[in-house]
Amino acid sequence: MLFNKIFRKTLLFIFLAELLSFFGYLLPEFNKIGFLIIASLALILSLIKLEYGLWMLLAELFIGSKGYLFFFEHEGVIISIRIALWLVVMAVWLGQAISAWIKDKKLNIEFARSPYFPYFGALFIFIGFGLISGFLNHNEFSDIFFDFNGWLYFALVFPVYSIINKTPRSSEELPKPVLSIFQIFTASITWLCAKTFLLLFIFSHNIIGIIYELYGWTRDSGVGEITQMQGGFYRVFFQSHIFALIGFFIFLLLILNKQKEKQEKKLLIFCFLLLTLLLSVILISFSRSFWIGLAVGLLIYWLVNLLVYRVGWKKFFINNGILLFSAILSIGIIIAVVKFPYPKPIGGFSTTDLLSERAGQITGEAGVSSRWSLLPELWNEIKQAPILGQGFGAAVTYKSSDPRVLQSNLDGEYTTYAFEWGWLDIWLKLGFLGMLSYLILIGKICYDGIIQNYNAKQKIYSGLIIGLFVIAVVSIFSPYMNHPLGIGYLILASAILSPRNA
Repeated sequence: MLFNKIFRKTLLFIFLAELLSFFGYLLPEFNKIGFLIIASLALILSLIKLEYGLWMLLAELFIGSKGYLFFFEHEGVIISIRIALWLVVMAVWLGQAISAWIKDKKLNIEFARSPYFPYFGALFIFIGFGLISGFLNHNEFSDIFFDFNGWLYFALVFPVYSIINKTPRSSEELPKPVLSIFQIFTASITWLCAKTFLLLFIFSHNIIGIIYELYGWTRDSGVGEITQMQGGFYRVFFQSHIFALIGFFIFLLLILNKQKEKQEKKLLIFCFLLLTLLLSVILISFSRSFWIGLAVGLLIYWLVNLLVYRVGWKKFFINNGILLFSAILSIGIIIAVVKFPYPKPIGGFSTTDLLSERAGQITGEAGVSSRWSLLPELWNEIKQAPILGQGFGAAVTYKSSDPRVLQSNLDGEYTTYAFEWGWLDIWLKLGFLGMLSYLILIGKICYDGIIQNYNAKQKIYSGLIIGLFVIAVVSIFSPYMNHPLGIGYLILASAILSPRNA
């Protein structure tokens, strides 16, 4: 079901796209060619069948972090491949909707029939007001534009609902569009695991001749960061690792709650291996935000097992024994990769000390110090307009410890409109009412998902709910719910869990 033709083709195309992106970093003309090929292919496939374009868009979302694996630059204007795919899918959907309206004299918008339409509508009103407020408060135009830009991703709710909600949901089997998305998601997080381990191996073994190019490509494409830690260990962090964290809970529920039929043993082995790799990636990312999300997600998972699925204590402990085995194996895999004897590794780290030191380090480190320095200044700005906010482009000045900031400004003073504190960022821009409308939308989706999945056989839905809780928690410390990564996941989860599909 999971590792079929769609999975294999998606994995192959992702690999080819990443390879072309790397060549594009070495030879910029390749980047433009890759951009045009992918955008053109997306347009052709979308015109054939809209969901084909959506599948390409989702695959890029799952692996692309900031969306700049490919980009087109002309006279200082940069268009990322994420924006191009968004424009293609939205344009084709809008064209089809207008064509159907002209033909039938009736505007058929699937999203308008969703029970979540009023909740999204309320949030859209506050987003619109945030845009107007940004101009009224005389925020910088460029800051308003780039700050608001990511929120446009919410428009995907229209094509996503038009594709997913056409097929009724069954507790027995996944609707075909949902299954296709899940297969693409599985291929994408599998690639994230492979890419993370490959980079970890190359940097931990100091393979000269490629590490500088790989580091530059990783940074310039916006995929993530590679940072040297204790004893030669390298932290490999992608913003898109958030989907590895979400995937962990989806596969955890699939493995531990699915009926263990004989013909499913091979599938369960593959799922367990992927679960272990995903946990390894979460550890390798060295993101404390992810680790907090992991802890909260596990707590919800245990509550779901005991209260929703009402598993007995015996099965509960067996399930957690499997989870513990996966955790031990994931650490073992990391050690094996970093200390593989050929070529000679440079790592001499202690795994326990490294993990505990990172988990307990809440002061001193440049990134942590900058985040805590920002907090009081951000809160002071919020208090100036707590109810309706200051609109998009609202900036805050604070003392940063980031070495890149200190290079250009010795006193560390830094002004920005983008903040690590995700929900406080939303509060500043949309006000308390805007933030509250967002939280109510998330709560409504989770509540409906829990109620209608009480007796459902498809545990993927419970995994989606836990994933939504987790990404909301991670957004306390990192900007996800105000970014296409979090917005895209929210739209998918709402469409899949919509009671209309029940």
